[in-house]
Amino acid sequence: MRILRSWIVLLVLVTGCTDRVVYQSDIPIPAGSWNRDLRPEFSFEVMDTVNRHDLYIDIRHTGDYPFQDLFLFVDLSGPDGRHLRDTVECLLADPGGRWYGKGQGFIFADRIQAHVLYKMRNRFPASGRYTVQLEQAMRTEELKGVLDVGISVERSQQQ
Repeated sequence: MRILRSWIVLLVLVTGCTDRVVYQSDIPIPAGSWNRDLRPEFSFEVMDTVNRHDLYIDIRHTGDYPFQDLFLFVDLSGPDGRHLRDTVECLLADPGGRWYGKGQGFIFADRIQAHVLYKMRNRFPASGRYTVQLEQAMRTEELKGVLDVGISVERSQQQ
């Protein structure tokens, strides 16, 4: 009986952790160089207007990325015609130059995956299709070292 209870608790925990992701998508950046004119767009359906959600910006870059942060213009449009534009700073490294996030390769030389919180405990006001557009807002036309960008929408753990 005790073993059965342990398995049930484990199953609930595993199922609960994977059930949080509502939407996740990434778009590759051609040749690992993000041109200012490229504005990746992500669309997803929201039916749950009661519970809160966390929105993340996902960035995968190389160890050759020349900055410790990445500024983005983030446009969020909803089914009711509302439009919100934010300027978001994504911190990718600490002041000493150590990368945040998870990495692969020799000392983060190949790929670093950053999962940056954009909106916490957000409640969507209407059900329907939402669109997020990302635009790099750095002071360079070509931003080298960015492999892909994306967004994740997850059910918030803190309701």
